Amino acid sequence: MDDLLDQLPITVDEIQDYQRHEQPILSRSIDGAAFAGMDLSGLVAVDCHFTNCDFSGADLTDAQFVQCDLRNSRFADAKLDNIVFAATDLSNANIENTTVLGMQAADSNMQNATFRDAGLADTVFAKCNLANSDFSRVVASKLGSLESSIDQTSFAGAELENFFVTRADLRTVDMSGTHVRIALFADANLSGKDLSGQTWQHCTFNTAQFEGTNLGSAKLDGSVFNECDFHRANLKGISGETTCFTKSDLQGVDLSGSNLNMANFANASLAGANFSGSTLYSAVFLEADCRAVLFERCQMEQAEMSHADLSGANLSASSFFNTKLHGAKDDKNMMLGTSGNTIDTDPERLVAELYRPNLAMLTH
Repeated sequence: MDDLLDQLPITVDEIQDYQRHEQPILSRSIDGAAFAGMDLSGLVAVDCHFTNCDFSGADLTDAQFVQCDLRNSRFADAKLDNIVFAATDLSNANIENTTVLGMQAADSNMQNATFRDAGLADTVFAKCNLANSDFSRVVASKLGSLESSIDQTSFAGAELENFFVTRADLRTVDMSGTHVRIALFADANLSGKDLSGQTWQHCTFNTAQFEGTNLGSAKLDGSVFNECDFHRANLKGISGETTCFTKSDLQGVDLSGSNLNMANFANASLAGANFSGSTLYSAVFLEADCRAVLFERCQMEQAEMSHADLSGANLSASSFFNTKLHGAKDDKNMMLGTSGNTIDTDPERLVAELYRPNLAMLTH
């Protein structure tokens, strides 16, 4: 914004004339103007200063602001459908209690802006500065933050659906009471967050950090946590039906009392984890490290535990039905008081699995 040319002053009436004639406004300036309730749809402003202006209730449908200064402006209850902000300063702007459909903001400064109680749909922030901005209690669908700074941002009490975030370091973000359904997080770090009792359903995390995160009683159904680190995290009492924890580190984690029907822990590191009292119907532990895991009083009907390392695991008082233990390591594990049947190792299948034709070597 510092490189903007000196702007000529402009009046509210002149701005309305430009808008009515569908002409862009170039390098003009007005401060503290009242546009409340006006029809400014299709307005195009380039290199303009509209600081401290009140756009409350105005119709800004299809408006475009390019390299403009809109600091401290108010947009409460304005109509902002398909509005574009490009390289624009909206720091301290007030967009609260506003329904927005199709906003696009790129390379813009939105520090300390407030979107509190807004309804956001099809909205994208690309390479924006959203530090210290307030999205508390927003209801959003198809909301994206691409390569944007979100340090100290608040999403407290927000309802987010079809949410996608890159550079998702959320450690300083207020996520208290947030509920997320269908989301993609890239480079996510939620270490140390208290997300207990919250909804994070159908979310996708790849190589994310959850170190020391409290997810107790959270709803994680249908989510994917691939190669994620849950060191010292709490997952006690979660709802995780069809949730995927493949190749994730859950060593020593408390998952007791959880609903994990059809959950997938293939190739996960689970040594010392606690699943006591959990439902694990058709859950998959294929080739997982389950050494010294507590599976006491679990419902494990049709669970897939082939080639899992169950050395020292405690499966006492658990119920089985066609539970697959083919090729599983069962050294020193405990199965006192179990009920039902298991499908144990098939020797011929095991030999076939160990045979690798690409490793066979012909000799003369």
